[in-house]
Amino acid sequence: MNKWYSQESDKDLADNEIHIWLNYLNVHQARIKHLYPLLTAAEKERSERFKFYKHRKAFIASHSFLHTVLAYYIDTPADEIEFSYADHGKPYISAQQNAQNIQFNLSHSNNLAILAICKQHPVGVDIEYANRKNDWHGLSKRFFTENEQHNFFKLPENTQKDSFFKIWTRKEAHMKVTGQGLHLSPTQFEISIPPEPAKFIANLKSADNNFYKMADIVLPDMFSDYFACLSAGFEYKKISQFIQS
Repeated sequence: MNKWYSQESDKDLADNEIHIWLNYLNVHQARIKHLYPLLTAAEKERSERFKFYKHRKAFIASHSFLHTVLAYYIDTPADEIEFSYADHGKPYISAQQNAQNIQFNLSHSNNLAILAICKQHPVGVDIEYANRKNDWHGLSKRFFTENEQHNFFKLPENTQKDSFFKIWTRKEAHMKVTGQGLHLSPTQFEISIPPEPAKFIANLKSADNNFYKMADIVLPDMFSDYFACLSAGFEYKKISQFIQS
């Protein structure tokens, strides 16, 4: 699952397959002016709410990336894609444009955006930039379950920072695949702890009995400061990975 293909590669999406897309967001201001028109009216309005330009630029770049890639799959111009929103805000393609029931999820952190696409089933993806300053030690005590903390703090200290971000992406990917996002507390479910591969283990305070399958995404070597994880609500058989340039 380590191979990344160019955007010109064959992009046929099988029913039991997930496509992962990666995009570098640090584009020039002049380029942003060309990407902005791809957004919907609601996305444009949301982009204007950001206080800092760097956050606005990242939003425009990541959402124009979303439009451009989805256009491959639904045969609709990128600037004409319409979205509806679930109860907790997760977007989906309007039914009249989505004959194949394409499902997707987008995440971005610092200068990278990642997008997961499949058919028929819910999907969640998360990416995190690990070189940012945060209290990962304190966050783990606040947002990991007791079992997760026990296994996490047994790890060698020199591996704990990277392991924290792997765990965090696993948590976020699961919260997103459920459609609840931040409405689902990360302490309400358990996932595996590195060096174990990504796996959803159990719900602790939820009646959710759905099936979930997770996978860590191995990013290209040039993005070694990032971690990413996928979660899907079905037994997928294949993951194909693409880089949009």
